[in-house]
Amino acid sequence: MSAENPTLLRLLVQSATAFERRLNDGLRADLDDELRPAHYAVFRYLDPAGSRVSELAEAAGMTQQAMGELVTHLQRCGYVERRPDPADGRARQIVATPTGVAALQAAAGRIREIERALGEHLGADGLRELRELLSRLGEVLREQPDSP
Repeated sequence: MSAENPTLLRLLVQSATAFERRLNDGLRADLDDELRPAHYAVFRYLDPAGSRVSELAEAAGMTQQAMGELVTHLQRCGYVERRPDPADGRARQIVATPTGVAALQAAAGRIREIERALGEHLGADGLRELRELLSRLGEVLREQPDSP
């Protein structure tokens, strides 16, 4: 595909990257400057009641080792902690600390700000339509069998 006619995948990835870059710039100013977009994979999939590293890795599409490294870094920074899994004492769950919960709230506020700014450019109807189209896109892709 040419630059004049980029693929839908390229447009989606570029948009997601730009959104996360704007989010990260704001969060690094508010929080720890060691946070990187890779760390969002932990928070994006972290169940409020706790998640195992294996569950986070699967949801994020990465290895358990890579996810474990992200979790360890966030643990050192005080955003998450490892606790015994009540369902299996040998396993550990990752849960957000009060600092992590505050970071999630800060991220939610920044996301609302970014969405407000997008609404100013796209208009309320355009932003609503974008949400609907992206939601439908996800549904269609989940429902469609893989093609060769």
